[in-house]
Amino acid sequence: MLAILFWFHLIGISMWVGASFLMPLVIVPSVQAAIDPPARLKFMLALADRLLRWILLSIAVVVITGILQTDRVYGLAYLLGVNVLAIKVVVAVLMILNGFFLGYVLPRRLAARAPAPGSPPSPEFLRVQRTQIRHAWIQAGLGVVVLLLVGILTARGQ
Repeated sequence: MLAILFWFHLIGISMWVGASFLMPLVIVPSVQAAIDPPARLKFMLALADRLLRWILLSIAVVVITGILQTDRVYGLAYLLGVNVLAIKVVVAVLMILNGFFLGYVLPRRLAARAPAPGSPPSPEFLRVQRTQIRHAWIQAGLGVVVLLLVGILTARGQ
């Protein structure tokens, strides 16, 4: 049973962290290079809506399997101490919060500030765009930290 939990946990983490890397490294630069600004917002909103569903599913899988794994291996009280697993949980919670801001709040702010067709973007719209890119990189960085902590846990046999 533990092997199955680990397997589902890894699938969920792969989807979640994979999307976190894919956005700032591939999707955003490709969209900026290939799609005109008016169509860019429509594409990014559609992508955010579709991707958000998959990421929410993967987060649910990660959280549920993580709780079950921790209970089976250590007992849930283990998370009350300061250890690598507890730090990983804190970083994962930060990823969830930043991901919600990135995938739900910021796209709606962009849509509300979108320029009319043929109009230049407002400074506020450009500021929200920069914030979105910055938070995409924060999300990728948090993903790197989670994977580093998983590596430490794996190397220690925990």
